[in-house]
Amino acid sequence: MNLRQFQAAFAQGLRQPGSAPPPDGAPDFDARFDLYRNNSWQFFATTLEQTYAVVQRRVGNEFFRQLAREYRIVHPSRRGDLHWVGEDFPAWLAGRMAGSGYEWLADLARLEWAVTSAVVAAAAPSATLGSLQHIAPDALADLRLTLHPSVRFVTSAFPVWSVWQANQQDDAPSVDLAQGSEHCVVACIGDQPVVYRIETADHRMLERLALGDALGEALDAAGSDAAVLGRVLGWAFAEKLVASVISPSAPA
Repeated sequence: MNLRQFQAAFAQGLRQPGSAPPPDGAPDFDARFDLYRNNSWQFFATTLEQTYAVVQRRVGNEFFRQLAREYRIVHPSRRGDLHWVGEDFPAWLAGRMAGSGYEWLADLARLEWAVTSAVVAAAAPSATLGSLQHIAPDALADLRLTLHPSVRFVTSAFPVWSVWQANQQDDAPSVDLAQGSEHCVVACIGDQPVVYRIETADHRMLERLALGDALGEALDAAGSDAAVLGRVLGWAFAEKLVASVISPSAPA
């Protein structure tokens, strides 16, 4: 067995009890390897629990650990930074829960991952509403905004923001899933993650702005009027979600 084969066997042994690389000749090899395997699993599971604390709370500790074991077989840690072990969990959970009546858990996981990824996003200064004061009124439609690097968008057919919000405390009450869809904006400004629930049109407009649409294009895409645009811009600037303003006359 060459080094590459040994490494592959070692990694497989960590994830699957009952398999292990060839012993190194020491009498206590199995005990030492089991200790390493257990530590590896505990680090993985604990990181996943911290990332998806609300999902864990909703399904219970035992079932969450079962999900973590299944997930790890398909998506083992592939980076030295454990922060990223849960990156594929929402998509995996969507497949795992398909047809079960618990599909909403995948959207809840998407929201929790948005929070986690926002925390490690690049830092950036925030623009102020005063950035617009030198823009001519007839040029506003062509104006473009750059949103803060931490901004994330999550849309769900289920009230995942309400579930997430309720479960920020112990003994959280259940949330009626019949409340319907919710639209969320996630950001981390000044090292403090925040999760907002906003209206459908506002969410659509901000998404279009994040994709690079000019204000006029985003307004048309959202099917909104100038009053909605003014409200959304006022809110986005106030919450420091805008990183920069790109004037129509600025070079591309």
